[in-house]
Amino acid sequence: MNSAAGALVASNIHKAFGDHKVLKGASLSVARGEVVTLIGASGSGKSTFLRCLNLLEMPQQGQLAIGTHRFEFGSGVRVASDAQLALLRQNVGMVFQHFNLFPHRSVLGNITEGPVQVKGMRQAEADALGRDLLAKVGLVDKADSYPSRLSGGQKQRVAIARALAMQPDVMLFDEPTSALDPELVGEVLAVIGDLAAEGMTMILVTHEMAFAADVSRQVGFMNDGIMAEIGTPDEIIRNPRSDRLKSFLSRFHKAQS
Repeated sequence: MNSAAGALVASNIHKAFGDHKVLKGASLSVARGEVVTLIGASGSGKSTFLRCLNLLEMPQQGQLAIGTHRFEFGSGVRVASDAQLALLRQNVGMVFQHFNLFPHRSVLGNITEGPVQVKGMRQAEADALGRDLLAKVGLVDKADSYPSRLSGGQKQRVAIARALAMQPDVMLFDEPTSALDPELVGEVLAVIGDLAAEGMTMILVTHEMAFAADVSRQVGFMNDGIMAEIGTPDEIIRNPRSDRLKSFLSRFHKAQS
């Protein structure tokens, strides 16, 4: 793996949908092995920013560097090719709120689809990798089950294993527990916590503040389309200083109580 792989720098990212400006110059720098959590109110741009990091949404201005991949956005700049996007997404895994598993494929089939079809891995090798990843997420006994037979927490753990099967340098998590019943949240957070302990580079959008404080090296507070504040969990979550951050955390804690 390239020594620079895993590092991510997004600079001055702008994204609008029609006349609605969602991102107004958001920036973020993540070192290899870091976990960064993005927090902020609904509509602050967190999920859009995350989707811009693997170009599921194409920024209209700014720069993005992930490992050896470099992109620039703006008028007169050449748009990234399909081949460039495919290579980027092999190196940047993403887990969504909703699991997006193939209902007609077994759990193991869901995990091996990418390595076989995209990376050209032999089926036997992909199966061995898939079973190793199922063991990592605590579901080795579900290899032959179908998604309809799984709980929400189990589906999300399969989705994490599927993303890991591409052996990415960076993992993005877009509110991975928001669609789960409360009693299932812990099993998914435990898997993410294990990945953090192993040194996986991760960017996480979540409302699980206690988990964010425990697992993150940096926490970014997004407000009105920019990275309004970024710092350690102590600076951002445990001891917020600015009024706007205090206000957000106060509203959040009231909603959770």
